[in-house]
Amino acid sequence: MKKLILVNGIPASGKSSVTKTLSEYFNLPVLSIDEIKEPFMVQFADVIDRPLNRKLGYAAYEAMFNIVKGSPPDAVFVMDAWFGFRDKTILTDYLTMSGCEKTLEIWNQVSPALVAERYKQRCHCRVKGHPGEEYIPELMTLAEKAQPMALGDVFTLNHDRGSNSADLIPWVEKHLN
Repeated sequence: MKKLILVNGIPASGKSSVTKTLSEYFNLPVLSIDEIKEPFMVQFADVIDRPLNRKLGYAAYEAMFNIVKGSPPDAVFVMDAWFGFRDKTILTDYLTMSGCEKTLEIWNQVSPALVAERYKQRCHCRVKGHPGEEYIPELMTLAEKAQPMALGDVFTLNHDRGSNSADLIPWVEKHLN
């Protein structure tokens, strides 16, 4: 049975750190939307605006699920993305197309203030083509209303209280088996 651990949350919510923790602990491969799209962003750095960035994100999203589709029937992946940037029905369709039979979702909850601080800190070191500091007000609004996709069991990490992988790891172990 193919399984996915969806590490979900808005940009700068802590997804990459959680993904790394899960991947290392469970020795699982990672599919990351940014790691798929950023090599293309580097190649087209001079022409990437927000609409092209979004299109590259759509393509990377589809690529992740195509990789799952072509994987062995018992594959388990950790998938790192902001799944809320697409309609929930698109995620449902991709899960079906990929042959995924079980999903766990790690929801990375973050306050507007913390996400603004984190995003501002990383703006200078991101691949050219990601939105800059002008994106922060939109991101703060998103932090107030974003919700998990809830297509399977959900574990919420509140990053304002400190993410607690001590509780996360046993939860994932229990729900993977």
